Formats: sequence, C-alpha cells, structure tokens
Amino acid sequence: MKRMLLLPVIFLLGCATHSGVIPDGKDSYIIILSGDGGYVSAGALKIDAYKEANAYCKKRNKQLETISENIIQAGLLSKSSEVDIRFRCISI
Repeated sequence: MKRMLLLPVIFLLGCATHSGVIPDGKDSYIIILSGDGGYVSAGALKIDAYKEANAYCKKRNKQLETISENIIQAGLLSKSSEVDIRFRCISI
C-alpha cells in the first residue's frame, strides 16, 4: 500500500528541475528549483530546496542561514512553480 502512495510522489518530483548548489558571491550560495508545467507545488519545491541547502551546510559542519527566498506559484501568468533560495553556511 505504501508503495502505491509513493509512486505519484516520485513521479511528481521527477518533473522538477534543479540547479544544485551554485556559489553566489562571497560565502553565499543559491539553489533554484522549478516545477514542470504546474505539476509540482511551490511548497514542495521550497521544502526540497531547504533540504538540499541544509545537507550542503551540514556536510561542512555548519548551519544554514537564509539570505533570501523567492517563490513563484504556478498560475495564470506562470506555467510552472519556481523557488530560489540564497543562503550561507555559518559556524555553529
């Protein structure tokens, strides 16, 4: 039963594109995720972006500090959702 519920989630996450962690100035980074055709919500993209950013900082024994976030929910004027977060990794 659980596998049946996971299949749609895996399918939907497969429709997202993401940049990975990109250096964005001195000691700052950006992650950009976008949904494909409105099938992925901006909320789901935001969660994935923060998970990736947290993992990136944790690997360096540091803590995530958000600099900014931009969220675009798919709608009439936008065909797909998009999230970008700018962050830095600070000492714990």
